[in-house]
Amino acid sequence: MAARPPVVAVANLKGGVGKSTTALMLAEGLAFHYGLHVLLCDFDAQANLSETILTSDGVQRELNQGRGLAAVLDGFLPRDSRANPDLADVVETRNSTVVEELVWKRQRGDRDGWVNLLPAHPGLRFLEPHLERSPGDGWFEIGDELARRVLSTTAPVRRNCDLVIIDCPPHVSALCRAALKLADYFVTPTLAEALSVWGVHQFLRWLAHPSMSDWLGTDPATLPERQFVVCTRFSARSRSHHKQIGRLKEDWPGRRFADPIRQRVSLSRELERTDLDSVHSFGSRYRGQVKSDVASLAAAFAAFIAEREQVEWKKRR
Repeated sequence: MAARPPVVAVANLKGGVGKSTTALMLAEGLAFHYGLHVLLCDFDAQANLSETILTSDGVQRELNQGRGLAAVLDGFLPRDSRANPDLADVVETRNSTVVEELVWKRQRGDRDGWVNLLPAHPGLRFLEPHLERSPGDGWFEIGDELARRVLSTTAPVRRNCDLVIIDCPPHVSALCRAALKLADYFVTPTLAEALSVWGVHQFLRWLAHPSMSDWLGTDPATLPERQFVVCTRFSARSRSHHKQIGRLKEDWPGRRFADPIRQRVSLSRELERTDLDSVHSFGSRYRGQVKSDVASLAAAFAAFIAEREQVEWKKRR
């Protein structure tokens, strides 16, 4: 287990490219195949990742029990805003914890590999506008303060983690800025389509702009070695898809590209839990080509981290 677990932001400013699905597949693949302890953080007010893992009833339960990102951010809300009943529902919780979910194996009676979740809630969309006004006077300070709050409240769990994965919103909100500030590495999902590839170009140029160095706290010149690109919903029969991936690799040398995650119409339905009390095993959730895609994604990312960190994750299954 790493002394300080790497933090990975799954980010792209274009929506609908599979960020939440990629974050879930990566976390579960590393937990199942490599026995890793992974903390998933949902920073997106759409809460798609949280609902996939917990169901909508489970997301509400976590909010009611004082768990989740809304509880972490409670201190940023101006006190006079509690008159708004919808907003009050979002921030009435404290003492954020995480929910242990999903992946485990048993070897000699010991648990081997798990995924914890710091869930989001759709009510975060009422909270986010207030984050832009407090605390601090400057644009950068807000991201710094949010990052510090998340680090402090998740510290007990992160001490037992191998990896932290943050699912980012598809826009430059305060939460997105905080996630990118926290991140050591960036996983960028994209579709192999012209508009999506164009969106990746925009995102990467924005991250690499010299004005971002103060904000991200690192030299933008290091971005290529810290970025891991994943093509989602890929059709091997599509010449256009192959052409777009080739274009990305040509335009952005130095990035690590995972093998594409192949298209499967029913995937989003299969990943969801049917109800709050249902349990998915890894084998029942991922079958056929999707199971091999998850294994390939985990292997490529494990190699990516091994080349850059003082840690090597060994495949166990």
